Amino acid sequence: MEALSQNQDIREELARFLDFRPEISVPVLSLFAELDGAVFVFDGGKHNFVYVPGTRQDRVALVAHADTVWDSFYLRELPPYTDPAMAEALPRMEHRPVFTDGRFRQGGWTGWGLGADDRAGCAMLWLLRNSGHSLLVTDGEEHGQIGSHYLTDYYPEISEELNGHCYILQLDRKGRGDYKTYSLPVSPAFRRFIHERTGYSDAGKLARTDIVALCTEVCGVNLSIGYHMEHSPDEYLDLGEWTHTYELVRRMLEGPQTRFPLMK
Repeated sequence: MEALSQNQDIREELARFLDFRPEISVPVLSLFAELDGAVFVFDGGKHNFVYVPGTRQDRVALVAHADTVWDSFYLRELPPYTDPAMAEALPRMEHRPVFTDGRFRQGGWTGWGLGADDRAGCAMLWLLRNSGHSLLVTDGEEHGQIGSHYLTDYYPEISEELNGHCYILQLDRKGRGDYKTYSLPVSPAFRRFIHERTGYSDAGKLARTDIVALCTEVCGVNLSIGYHMEHSPDEYLDLGEWTHTYELVRRMLEGPQTRFPLMK
């Protein structure tokens, strides 16, 4: 009964993040900004992020992004928000996640999808907020990793701290059972580590995401978290696949961690 109750709690937290409005990122960022020690950088555009330092000596930095491809800032070319309340006041489109046959889908307006890319990753970070590892929630990933580039370029002290972690783990990959390190010069030892801990396979170097901007000294990886048909109205999230990655990551982070520098 205890395991069933725990699984129900996990699903409810996931559902809560999928219920956030896809057209604005501010509510997700603001939630993480309430955590102890959080650094919230908000400029009203997409140069936004929340960094929550972990408490462990052997910390891993966990990364997800708060924006979706249906963000009003992209679709309507809005002027920069001057404060979070302005974003909250935007006209609302119907958003109604539904859960059937083990999958979450968009049940509201058909012009956009669920937003699991990357609200599903944000939900994982929230569930791991007491793990002792660091959290980084970025904005603007969908349009060129805007927030992560801004952090790297204008907050060198945070960038240096992130690269002092054992490695950076992003939770923002489509599908199931694979990972990407993109163009990062990660070591063979790091690849072996990821494969041994997850059983996931390398999906190649094409494309890019936040870790490509963030990882300047330390290895990083992006794990698949169970969403499919992203960036389309038919997007869905497989609960079993999402839960599988979450449990892998939770167990992976419990034990002692090893630092994996980038190859030079």
